[in-house]
Amino acid sequence: MGTTALAVFASTLITAPAAQAAYVSLKSQVTSEEKDGKIHAVYESYDFNVRPEDVSIRIRKKGSDRVLDTVRIADRCAPESECWDDKFLSEPVTLPELGVYTMDVVVREGQPDEFVNRDKGDLAYGLAPRLTVAGDRQWISYDSPLVKVSGTLVAEDPNTREVKPFAGAALSYRARTGSMGSRLWTDEAGRFAESLSFSEHNTDTEIDFRFGTAKEQLVLPFRKQELKLRMDTPLGTVNAPYGSDVPVKGKLTRIADDGTEKPLSGHDVVIDHQKTLVTRKDGTFSTGHTVRHRETVKVAPRASGWFSTQPTHFFDVAKPPMTSEFTSVKAGVDKYRKVTFTGKLGVSKGSYPAGTSAVIAVEHSTNGKTWSSVDTFTAKYGSTFTKSPAKKGSASSHWRLRHTGAGLTSTSFKLGRKSTELVNDDMTPEGVRKGKTLTAKGSLIQKSGSSWKSFSGQTVRIYFKASTKGATWKKMGTAKTLSNGTFSKKFTAKQDGTWQIRYVDTPSTHYADYGREDYIDVR
Repeated sequence: MGTTALAVFASTLITAPAAQAAYVSLKSQVTSEEKDGKIHAVYESYDFNVRPEDVSIRIRKKGSDRVLDTVRIADRCAPESECWDDKFLSEPVTLPELGVYTMDVVVREGQPDEFVNRDKGDLAYGLAPRLTVAGDRQWISYDSPLVKVSGTLVAEDPNTREVKPFAGAALSYRARTGSMGSRLWTDEAGRFAESLSFSEHNTDTEIDFRFGTAKEQLVLPFRKQELKLRMDTPLGTVNAPYGSDVPVKGKLTRIADDGTEKPLSGHDVVIDHQKTLVTRKDGTFSTGHTVRHRETVKVAPRASGWFSTQPTHFFDVAKPPMTSEFTSVKAGVDKYRKVTFTGKLGVSKGSYPAGTSAVIAVEHSTNGKTWSSVDTFTAKYGSTFTKSPAKKGSASSHWRLRHTGAGLTSTSFKLGRKSTELVNDDMTPEGVRKGKTLTAKGSLIQKSGSSWKSFSGQTVRIYFKASTKGATWKKMGTAKTLSNGTFSKKFTAKQDGTWQIRYVDTPSTHYADYGREDYIDVR
């Protein structure tokens, strides 16, 4: 940079008295370096408007404003040079003790346009630093993914040449692959420790530690374990009907660092590249493979860097016949609108492996033509099943079962009962004195076609639950409905509580009904 250009840049800086220097942000940085048995500050120049001869370095203890030493830049550059993108050494630094200090850059110190940038770099005040590093494990494996690294950093005191612990130093470490890297700091005794976590992808385990000129390498061999796959079923050719799910069962184990065989839990097992399941705590896994084609099926654990082997198992599936059938299927609906199917799933001919199953859908239709699935369950071939779907029965609707994998449907069933309803049910009076009479009354009606009619000659039950903690419902009595469907029953009031009238003693043609809960205050 020429003299004219320097003058122009200087005139653009914020001017302030030396006692109150202006702040200007510098791009330049400061590091430290050992040379000829001395410690120097190194000014890395990245500012066109600042020349090294205008720079001095103040050195402070971290966290303190007290200046322990001030040095000027000893190196010079030619007057015609811009002095940019270069490094310049300072005069030797003299400090009272070994350690890591912070450095401030002062530009044009004592002049009207002086300015200071604080904490622009660290100065490591120590000669010939030496590192020792060790790990608490000798290798990395599935059993040992965490390694605690510890060590010490020492250096010579530039004043006495005595070897001492180097406190507060920031060491860097990095794996050879670059996949792991960070910093750690030494304590007052120059010690450091760090826990390093490895994954199955960290196959390069040479880790370099560095502080200044001190280097140390930690080598941790990556020990892969043998993986074993034991299949329980299928072991040979599978003969099963079209759409059925044949059981696939097995166990995954590994040869641990101590030489023993142990279950491998939480690991993916892939079935024919289509289905993935996770092994249980004991290493076992189980699923169903749907038989649809003549094929060869592959069973294999997910590939992992932790393990040296990739065991696989194959089984063949014969051409699946269309032989599934429902037998002895029955369906009914109870008075509480619960629909229940019973029956058996089997084959018209041929055989199947033990444990073969199929997903069965419970289907519902209001007209016997348009069907929708309302629930599913798994039925085993050769075993009797019982299933009650979540959907409740209505006055009249159609129900059937469907083998979803084979497109097989059962006989349809038209299920329904007449609806009943307790109306105008009530306990009177709402507030009553103890020992006085309470009356349960109301009417029972039944659905007949599109209208409602009285339901005579039926028994209704009256229940009571006291308002005390832990009380349960207790049957207090019954009443008979008259020709117009009404009923009435008297009781003696004894304590506070809730009453309810229920119609549950129904003929097989009718649904039950519960009345409202009515709280009575007995004074």
